[in-house]
Amino acid sequence: MFFFNFTSNEHISGGLFIALYDEESLKLYLNRGLYIFRMKPINNDKISPQSRHFSVLADYACSREGTDVFFFIKRKIYYGGKIYGNKEIGSFYINGLNSPLGRKTSANLFWDESPRYEATETPGVFKVKDSKKAQPFIFQFTKTDDTGKYITSDDLYFQLGKTYPYPLPSNSMQGLGFCTLTPGEVKELKSLILKSENKIDYFNCEKIIKNGSETLFQEGLVNVTDDLVNEAQLEFTILSSLKPFSDFLTDDYILCRQVPICPFKPMNMDRADICLYSLKNPIKNGTIPNVIIELKKDKSGATAKAYNQVVRYLHWIESITSEEEFYQISAFLISPEVGNIKRKKVDLSYEEKIKIFCINSHSFIKLQ
Repeated sequence: MFFFNFTSNEHISGGLFIALYDEESLKLYLNRGLYIFRMKPINNDKISPQSRHFSVLADYACSREGTDVFFFIKRKIYYGGKIYGNKEIGSFYINGLNSPLGRKTSANLFWDESPRYEATETPGVFKVKDSKKAQPFIFQFTKTDDTGKYITSDDLYFQLGKTYPYPLPSNSMQGLGFCTLTPGEVKELKSLILKSENKIDYFNCEKIIKNGSETLFQEGLVNVTDDLVNEAQLEFTILSSLKPFSDFLTDDYILCRQVPICPFKPMNMDRADICLYSLKNPIKNGTIPNVIIELKKDKSGATAKAYNQVVRYLHWIESITSEEEFYQISAFLISPEVGNIKRKKVDLSYEEKIKIFCINSHSFIKLQ
């Protein structure tokens, strides 16, 4: 059984790195101890395969109570606080009825930013540049004495570049508004922020307050056997709770998603779907994953191509780790259904490290 015990090792925790566009939002979120991603309201329970709905949820699902929150704006990185809510499953709150999860749980609209924008006739839905937006999912965090402290982004990237000569989520998030942080990045960030004497005054902010009861995401709202509309839904479902895989993933982990595992490139970095970082046996201060998980939504996807993608991850990691460190690393290719993968079609260099797991049969599949 997984237990994300952040108090057992104060130096190891996960992190969320969130880009904001304006200082008014930063002050409001720091003051109220929350963060809400603006997204298109979903009025139909049938999600389009092209929708980013589940990609956003997958980010939210990485959080656990104790996860550290950082905001990035105008070349500065600000500390928020520590996520609270769920310890063993995704820790976020469902806000209103503008999402399938909201309607399924009859969630109360306890946060509404409509006064900041152009309100509509639908509660919790407002217009931003003529586009309708809602905020159906919310992180909440506990503030500390360090909330509002900040450093320049150059401070962090200089330190990471000096210590870790390979891509990490925070220095490869170009084009993204949100990413998870490895435990090593969190440790470096917190160390720098602790020493900083710079702090934003976030006490004077817009007059928006939480209103009414809050609906915390709960286990049982999603299941790995649900019909999938896209791969991001599978990613969200697995990240929201690793318990279905507790018979072979037995350590205590920090979760990250879409982690770069490749040399620095100008574009098209190879990113693993899910990476797990052991609390007990961190590799290179928790910047290298102990477990790599590649996902495929359907039978046709779990092919030699996906297998060889995992081989590329392992080939790169082997080049930047010691023999002892590399020995600790394992990889999984996970899919609801798994087709035959021919041995002659794949690179067998890391056959002993790569396991192929079929969700529907809850069993491992061998190469043919």
